[in-house]
Amino acid sequence: MTGKKAMLVLSFMALLAAPLAAQDTVTYEDLSNALSFNNTTLLAAMEDYRTAGIDVKDAKSSYHPQISYTVAGSYVYQHQPMFIDNSDINPLIDTVSQIFGRPLPHLNEPLELTKWLSVNAPYLNASVSLVQPIYTWGKVTSSVKMYEEIESARALQIGDTEAQLDAQLKAYLSSLYYLDQVLVLLDSIQQDADELVTIAEQSSSTGVLLQQDVASARVSASQIALSKTQVESQIQNITTALETMTGIENLDQTVIDYTPDEAWFAEIANADRAQLELMATGNSQASIQMLDHMAAAAGYAQNAAKGSMYVVPDIALSVSADYTAPLTDRFADESAWGVTVAVALQGTIWDGGQRSNDRQRAESAVSSAQITRTEAVNTIKTTLNENLGNIDIALANIEYQKANIELLQSELELEQSRFDLGASSRQDILEKRIELGQAQVEMITQKMSLAASCFTVDYLTGYSSL
Repeated sequence: MTGKKAMLVLSFMALLAAPLAAQDTVTYEDLSNALSFNNTTLLAAMEDYRTAGIDVKDAKSSYHPQISYTVAGSYVYQHQPMFIDNSDINPLIDTVSQIFGRPLPHLNEPLELTKWLSVNAPYLNASVSLVQPIYTWGKVTSSVKMYEEIESARALQIGDTEAQLDAQLKAYLSSLYYLDQVLVLLDSIQQDADELVTIAEQSSSTGVLLQQDVASARVSASQIALSKTQVESQIQNITTALETMTGIENLDQTVIDYTPDEAWFAEIANADRAQLELMATGNSQASIQMLDHMAAAAGYAQNAAKGSMYVVPDIALSVSADYTAPLTDRFADESAWGVTVAVALQGTIWDGGQRSNDRQRAESAVSSAQITRTEAVNTIKTTLNENLGNIDIALANIEYQKANIELLQSELELEQSRFDLGASSRQDILEKRIELGQAQVEMITQKMSLAASCFTVDYLTGYSSL
């Protein structure tokens, strides 16, 4: 076990040994290590790779001789005729005739009966056969290479799945971080909105405000409460998703210690876009390499199908040894053995067109693999450009909200000064504070969108692994 794997095991065991109490903290590394051991998608990818390795061994076994044996015991029975003379049976017939009072016909020939007799002793029969392929027109080699390509694709699938899950994990953790901030802001906004409702109700009772103004204040407060409920539901959904991903039960989001690297988000946003596209669609990308391996596997399957066409014979060496002996005291004297060595040709003349169909099917698989690769590249480009566009939009919104927040803060300070001078009301200050809080919530929401898109771009391009 390598040092890195040993550390992973120790970290995971420590995570399991210590229950997640209120004072404990769970880091990104803890969650990532747990994911490596428990995530079912990743474990399934590992099993696919293990199965692919077994398929390679099965294919390579065709290089080796196939040896089989048979051991059997036999006991041979055969029938032997037995004759009864008619002179012995006719007097008996006369006696029976007298008993029944009617004549019965006599036998003119002897009566033949059959009896089963053991005429052979038990025998021991043993045989060993060996078949060694000599020349198969490349079918065995093509089959081995096909499964090796599939095995390589499955190995890459493990790394690609890890990278995809890691990007998803970071996106979830970033969302939790920002949603916590949103929830704090909404709590503050809720307090201001409730105070506005109280002021509106008091003003309505004195005739200063209309009942419609009270209803409007209550609706605004209800909208804030609804937003809080939605955010809390999002937090719960993300926490449940993290539990599923990592296998950690009863995960409390309040103990998760993770802070997004906003400087890294800016680095991703400012990276050369053409270079990012080359990184996402180049041959160094795991997803592209997997498709190339699968296309190569389809090519080797096509070669195997060509080597299986009609009349083309496979050549093999066949060696068999047989031994027979009775299980009696004549064992040594009556035993027999023999060895047969043969070179055999085996081929198919006609099977209703199945081999021809297999060849056409293999050709179609090669074309489909090429089409799949092209479609995948186009999908990667589209997804990359969509997320880069989302990054630009999120950054633009963040800059706008920053400017808006600065303006609202200055307006709030001015409103507070006017209130101190008696030229404004508490209601005006609360409305301005709510407006400022909503702008701050919108900016944080845009940061959450920015984080998700940056992690997606990182997964598509492998940017952070450079």
